[in-house]
Amino acid sequence: MNPPTPLDTLRDRLRDFGKFRKRWAILHGLAMATLALPGALLLWFLLDWAFRLPTWPLILLFLIAVVAGTVVALRRLLPPLFRRIQPEREAVLIESLHGQLDNQLIGSLQLGEEVARTGNANGYSAEFVSLLLDQSLPQVAAERVQPLVERRQTQRLLAGAGTVMAFIALLLIFATPAIQERGARLLDAYAAVLDTLFPVELRVQPGDLAVVRGRPVELRVEAIGARRTEIRLHQTNLETGATETHELTLRDQAASFRVDAAEASFHYEFEYGNRRTPSHRILVDDLPEISAINFELTPPVYTGQPPRTLTGRLPRLAGLNGTTAVVSFAATTNLHPEWCYVEWADGSKQVLPVSGRFAHFGFTLNKPDRATIHLTGALGRGFEMAEPLSFEIAVQADAPPQLRLGLKKRELTLLAEEAANFAVDWTAEDDFGVAEVNLEYRIDTVDALLERPMREGTVPRRIEPARDLVKGRFAEMFKPLDPPLQPGDRVTITLTAKDNNTESGPGTSRSAPIQIVVVRPDLSGFVEQQFGFGASSLLGGLQKIKRSTDLLVEPVKTVRTEVPLPPDKQALKVRTASEAAPGGGTDAMADYFNLLSGESQ
Repeated sequence: MNPPTPLDTLRDRLRDFGKFRKRWAILHGLAMATLALPGALLLWFLLDWAFRLPTWPLILLFLIAVVAGTVVALRRLLPPLFRRIQPEREAVLIESLHGQLDNQLIGSLQLGEEVARTGNANGYSAEFVSLLLDQSLPQVAAERVQPLVERRQTQRLLAGAGTVMAFIALLLIFATPAIQERGARLLDAYAAVLDTLFPVELRVQPGDLAVVRGRPVELRVEAIGARRTEIRLHQTNLETGATETHELTLRDQAASFRVDAAEASFHYEFEYGNRRTPSHRILVDDLPEISAINFELTPPVYTGQPPRTLTGRLPRLAGLNGTTAVVSFAATTNLHPEWCYVEWADGSKQVLPVSGRFAHFGFTLNKPDRATIHLTGALGRGFEMAEPLSFEIAVQADAPPQLRLGLKKRELTLLAEEAANFAVDWTAEDDFGVAEVNLEYRIDTVDALLERPMREGTVPRRIEPARDLVKGRFAEMFKPLDPPLQPGDRVTITLTAKDNNTESGPGTSRSAPIQIVVVRPDLSGFVEQQFGFGASSLLGGLQKIKRSTDLLVEPVKTVRTEVPLPPDKQALKVRTASEAAPGGGTDAMADYFNLLSGESQ
């Protein structure tokens, strides 16, 4: 075997340097790949372990760690592994790293190869080339060229890679559950991504609902397009804040949970693959009932009576016409401000003012009626009270005053002087007060031939303040008359009493009429000449007969002896038209007819 030539030795040393540099390049790439792929996955693991990343950041960071780490590892590790060692390139690299060889190595290598191939070195002698090779060999000794390779960065990267791998080994030994949890979360995130790209539609029933306490309610969810079989129900008590979680299984993409008897209000939501449905509420309350009720009755002002309060349920509410009633009550639950009302007998409705669980309404007693109270709980429809409260309204009429007169006879015959001094005693009585007593009179004649105008008047008597019992007297009310009362006048007197009712109008009572006929004391006026009839008159033959005072003596009777003559109506008409009536004739004729109708009997 021939000993190696200087050219072979130079080429071997350059190739050894290339192998040495390749080994460190592979180590550098391996350290970079370790930091890029396992290091990125470790960082993702620690981030999720510390902060529980949401679905999308979790899956995106994982994909970034895997893809970026793989790309970096391949780019850093594959080129050194598949790189071929070329002595020429190594010689140039050594010269560039050394800085003082001035193409000595590459020149020695190229000239030596040319001499070995052709025996001539393009103008250089073989001895010069051999001398150049001998001078170059010490420059490529391992102890001189290996220090030219930068290894500190690679050593630091290797230390970091070793630390990462050691930390991963510790996690595999002591934090296996955490690693398993990350794997499960990663699978959930992957499923969530699929659910996002291919959405799953979640439908919740019944949504927001109000339920009467003690009644059942069923919570149902439909997961259309679901790829999992697990779904959770989170139920949170509104009063205590306590949360219950129920694991449900999807069957035919649906699941349900039944609350047998709802006792308290709560929020609920379904969770599917870290995705929660909007939160809904189940509100629970009782049906409203009236726990206490008061009736405050305020009688009309004219009665002078104070308000009175009735407590408890009443089947019938009675009061005077014009009485104001205020009904206030408390319910067992809060009431709805718009759906509570009173329904009256005619079908009309009156909205109730509501404050929490209290309400009231007012009305005036002016007609018979019926009130029905309808209550609805604060949760609205479906919370109407089971049995509305009803009561009758009865209106009591204020009776008119009672009027009594101090007279036994209501038809009187009086002389003019007596009639002028006529007096009436009266007594009026009322529950709440008599306010006024009036005397009304009307004066006409007993016969229209007297041709006296009819006269009317009123004598008022105000009682201030009004009293329950009033006594009085109307006297000499005809004295101021002008002209005064005369025989033949007929006076009709009526007394009225009014109470102090200002609500429905004053109540009025009216006495029976009193009738007074005014006459002369005897017939002397008719035999005198003052009426103008004289001796030729039919009255000329009348005699004045003294009235007997002895009841056992038969009274003297007058007998008509003249022959009745039919009246000549035409002659009377002519006479009446041609003759003027004598002065005072009208009164005399009235006295005459009065005498014929009364005194002659």
